[in-house]
Amino acid sequence: MTNITGEKSSGGRTLVNALGIPAILSLIFLGGLPFTTFVTVVSVIAVREFYLLGAKQQIQPQFFMGYVMSVLIALHYYFGPGNPLTIFRPGELMLIATVLVVLLELFRKKENGLSNISYTLAGIVYIPLLLGTMIGLRGIDPIDPTMGMKLTFCLFVGVWSCDSAAYFVGLNLGKHKLIERISPKKTVEGGAAGLVAACIFFYIIFRSGALSSQYSMAGIHSIDYVIFSIIIGIIGQSGDFAESLMKRDMGVKDTSSFLAGHGGVLDRFDSLIFASPVMFLYLKYFVY
Repeated sequence: MTNITGEKSSGGRTLVNALGIPAILSLIFLGGLPFTTFVTVVSVIAVREFYLLGAKQQIQPQFFMGYVMSVLIALHYYFGPGNPLTIFRPGELMLIATVLVVLLELFRKKENGLSNISYTLAGIVYIPLLLGTMIGLRGIDPIDPTMGMKLTFCLFVGVWSCDSAAYFVGLNLGKHKLIERISPKKTVEGGAAGLVAACIFFYIIFRSGALSSQYSMAGIHSIDYVIFSIIIGIIGQSGDFAESLMKRDMGVKDTSSFLAGHGGVLDRFDSLIFASPVMFLYLKYFVY
């Protein structure tokens, strides 16, 4: 019975990878509204998974506010500041959301009001506020739109390379636990392999000159590739640990079974949730 389940899980994982990876890369290539829609849908599903985990702990978050904020934050990054549809910046949206969540809770007549408010706002900050930066990254260069495409491609493929190396090396060669109380299966060897994979990936990008452009506003230098490697190899993996901490606290293995063989959407985007905002902010304030 165990073998049959394992085969189904492996088959589901292979199918999701075969369909999902080309689809995501195609959406990154298209950019614009298709990519924004993709990120918005991912945010909404991930918020739902996060809130359902809270429901198992007798917390009753405001699902509707999480969905609305996912859309509004995505619209901000899509249209950019100064557009009539995006009067408020993400930080200002969070101020408004905080007031609305508290006011709505006053009239919900639910138990554990403070927990409901805190968990609702935590979901908004943790998922759409951080994940929405992928939209900002895709459109970061108004002069040369292909730079945003290439940087977003590097973000996704870098994270996938790091995660894959960490998983396979940790599974086959891992002996020393990294942070056992949070994630017993993650090892020092696996974490190191993930960082090395990120370094190799960005070294290949550096040598290929893929991020060079005579039209771009960016001045990407060799040190920037080192920073990118650290963002993906260390901060990205920290996102994985952050979600493991949350799941361990909730007593679950996966956030959901939405993706066959992979768990939930939140399980697949945990590294990106941390890596994307750091890479976006680094590029925005130190490169562009």
